[in-house]
Amino acid sequence: MIPFKESISCAALLLLWPAAAQAAPLFDQQHGPLGDFAGLAVATDRLQIQTFTVGVDGILMRIELKLSRFASTTETVDCSLWSTDVAGLPASLLAARSVQPSVVNLSVPRTFVSFDLESSAIGVFVGQVFALVLTSNAPNNPPHFAERYEWEIGQQYDRGAAYTKIGTTYLPRSSDFHFKTVVDPVPEANTALLTILGLGGLFSRRCRPSR
Repeated sequence: MIPFKESISCAALLLLWPAAAQAAPLFDQQHGPLGDFAGLAVATDRLQIQTFTVGVDGILMRIELKLSRFASTTETVDCSLWSTDVAGLPASLLAARSVQPSVVNLSVPRTFVSFDLESSAIGVFVGQVFALVLTSNAPNNPPHFAERYEWEIGQQYDRGAAYTKIGTTYLPRSSDFHFKTVVDPVPEANTALLTILGLGGLFSRRCRPSR
């Protein structure tokens, strides 16, 4: 469940969305260095995670991930957006989207694949940390491992971290997955937004049960 204060904040952004729509959506966070990089498997036996820190207030419109697939893959690949806990790991599911295998290139070179989040109207604020979780029901069976996706990884993104999750174990990665986030910005000078956010925070504190 999204905390009350975050719900108020998201509602504030939705009220101001018409004003924000006057500005064109822009790339906020990006990590996609050029080079020959490896890809890590995405399948039923493992999922991949990349966290990122928001740099622009607004509505998160879409996520782009640099992916490839193996030739026999018939299952969708599924990207979900999560809030994070104090350890920086996924906490609460906020939105999820899937794409068909035909959208994803075979093998390399990998290309950025879009996951459209516009209809979810997720308000984001500078400094918030979210997690991108990539999963698939592709079986990834030995010996040929012919059905799976791969998410490109390489070099470091300094505002987040990458993990592989196998079972219940999170394995930190020394480099980061390649991704982009697109945000429809809210004008910085919009005083109504600041007022609503301030009132929302005050109200949530007053409504918090005493211990």
